[in-house]
Amino acid sequence: MKTLVSQLKQLKHGEIKPSAAWLKNNRAVLLSQIKNTVSNQPSKINLENVWNAMALFMPRPVVFNVVRPMAVLLIVSVVATSGWVTGVDAAYNTLPGDWLYPAKRAAEKTQVAMAVMVGANKAETKLHAEFAKRRADETKQILNSNDPGKQAKAQGTVNDLKIEIASVNQKLDEVKNDPNKTLSADVVKDVKQDTDSVKNTLQEVKTSLLSIAAQNTSTTPATDAAVQTVQAVSEVKDLAKDASVKAVEVMVNKHLEGDVSVSVADMKKEINTTLQSSATDAAQSSQSVDKIKDVVNAAKTQAADLSASKTNSATTTAALTQKISEISTATNVAVAQTKTAVVTTDQAVAKAVDSLNKGDLAQAVQAMKDVNTVTKEAEKIYDKTIVSAARLVPVSPVVNAVDSKDIKVVISTSISSTPEIRLIVSPATTTNNSSTIRTEKK
Repeated sequence: MKTLVSQLKQLKHGEIKPSAAWLKNNRAVLLSQIKNTVSNQPSKINLENVWNAMALFMPRPVVFNVVRPMAVLLIVSVVATSGWVTGVDAAYNTLPGDWLYPAKRAAEKTQVAMAVMVGANKAETKLHAEFAKRRADETKQILNSNDPGKQAKAQGTVNDLKIEIASVNQKLDEVKNDPNKTLSADVVKDVKQDTDSVKNTLQEVKTSLLSIAAQNTSTTPATDAAVQTVQAVSEVKDLAKDASVKAVEVMVNKHLEGDVSVSVADMKKEINTTLQSSATDAAQSSQSVDKIKDVVNAAKTQAADLSASKTNSATTTAALTQKISEISTATNVAVAQTKTAVVTTDQAVAKAVDSLNKGDLAQAVQAMKDVNTVTKEAEKIYDKTIVSAARLVPVSPVVNAVDSKDIKVVISTSISSTPEIRLIVSPATTTNNSSTIRTEKK
């Protein structure tokens, strides 16, 4: 026994030098066993688990407020000193089709990937909002250019914008539904401002596209492309509206949980701003549909007079009168619907303002959500109405005019048997404008 104890002590304190042959044989065995038990697929590191594990050995605030930001800074520094980033600054203002645009998009994806990798929820959410704003600005610039392929490129940026806005909505939902997702109210406020910017830019884009779609009553590739892009833009604009409303809801929830990074006065201001913006949208939709109705009704009267004169082809004028009559009926329905939307919106806004005055932020937020739902529907009605009416009657000049004191519609057949509708608009602040569009003979 004494001999065995002595040998064990020697193993404990002595220097062990295994033979080279023994090392080689056992190394081969170990490598073989590892290969057979480890998957060929690369493992994914969940850094959230890493931070939580580190929090077992040091204070949690130190891990998440000191260690994690330092890790982010280190990664950013490594990437920033890499050669491929050299041209990113030069690519910042590029548009789809420019040779440096892929570098711009690659840099954005790298930023998001790094934020995801280190679990920086704040940075990831802000990045998606910022990139959504960039895509909206790019879409506007593309459509204002003389690029012959601008419709296709605009469709591409709108699709990318949709992905970014959807990501913003997803991150806000996560913060709203998961208490472990940390995102302060002041950050959410910044996100809301970006989504509001996206919404406003998309409204300009949609106005431009509707003008293109309303330039010709006949079906052309350009007209069809414009209509398709209008539909895509409207869908993304709805998502931006939802994100803006959701951001306010998250801000209020954070406040109720004790977050004081945004004052009560600022939150009330954000709620009130969102309410007024939605109410304005509903009113504008109603006013625009009302203008369309005036033009269509004027065209309907002229078509009836033309048919009664019997100086033209009875078949042609009867077909034209029937088409205008159908559009008139649909437009009158749209007018009633949008007026109802305005009344509903005004009632919801009054309810929200009353809740704000009483300090009931949660009730005010619910009313704000109701207003958002109604105004989105009103805008859809307007989009459908103008696209439908513009196929036959040139309504765009009237809709885009600030104020029209006189609308004159002339249907002429002096050149051919196919009626031609000429719209004369006399805005109160400008000289007369005219738009002539030949109707399709069916």
